[in-house]
Amino acid sequence: MPRRPRPPCPIPGCPELTSGGQCAKHKREANKSRVSNGKSYDVRWQRTRRAYLYANPWCVLCAQPAVVADHHPITRRQLIDQGVSDPDAPERLRPLCVRCHNGETAKRQPGGWAAERRSERESGLS
Repeated sequence: MPRRPRPPCPIPGCPELTSGGQCAKHKREANKSRVSNGKSYDVRWQRTRRAYLYANPWCVLCAQPAVVADHHPITRRQLIDQGVSDPDAPERLRPLCVRCHNGETAKRQPGGWAAERRSERESGLS
């Protein structure tokens, strides 16, 4: 029985054949950009988030089950830029449900987080 042909890397212009998904080169590039400047969410954040949501299971805005540990009143990125030693401390978090988190994000970041990064890039700040 013949094998199914391997698909090309989904990145436009890359001819590399893969077993599915991106080629090794583009996976490395994606991982590099994800963790640049030490601003990514790491394993420590995942543990902090899980423990926080276990201790605070209800959304503070609507009392539905919380699934997001949101940084409040300022974002994690702003805390890191200010040089805060522990931006993920429980006193800087609040539990939210997905609906409330999406609403708060829409209010505080018009155009989403990508628009904020895009405007930084275009102005030459980043």
